[in-house]
Amino acid sequence: AALRAEAAALAQRLQELERRHEKTCEEVFRVQRQALFMKSERQAAEDRLGAAQKQLEQAQDEARRLRELHGHAEDAARLVRDRDRKITELSKEVFRLKEALNALPESGAPPQPAANTAALQARVRTLEEKLQETETRHSKVVTLYRSHLLYAVQ
Repeated sequence: AALRAEAAALAQRLQELERRHEKTCEEVFRVQRQALFMKSERQAAEDRLGAAQKQLEQAQDEARRLRELHGHAEDAARLVRDRDRKITELSKEVFRLKEALNALPESGAPPQPAANTAALQARVRTLEEKLQETETRHSKVVTLYRSHLLYAVQ
């Protein structure tokens, strides 16, 4: 009877150990599943971090390129202002020379020698050609400036 009681107690203890073993196995399985899930989450976070770093590098490159374009646009604007100033100066000089040329026959002074008049006319023609050339270059610079600005805006 004592051995049966001891056997029953051992059987009961064995069942208790089996239940604890089963709970422990379930807990280990749950922890392993959770660890696997955390590992996949970590990998996904690292992937997102890599993508964000790549986007940051691209944005920094784009910002650097835009700063360069802005510098080019400012240079082009400075060239346009210089060209405008030169065109204005040449226009004033051409206008002044034309007025001087037109005033020559009307004045009561003796007519100037033909060589001086021809030289003035040649000078006027040269200045008009320079003016035309400068206006052409000016329009090219303005076109370049506009394209830089458009590109920078895009």
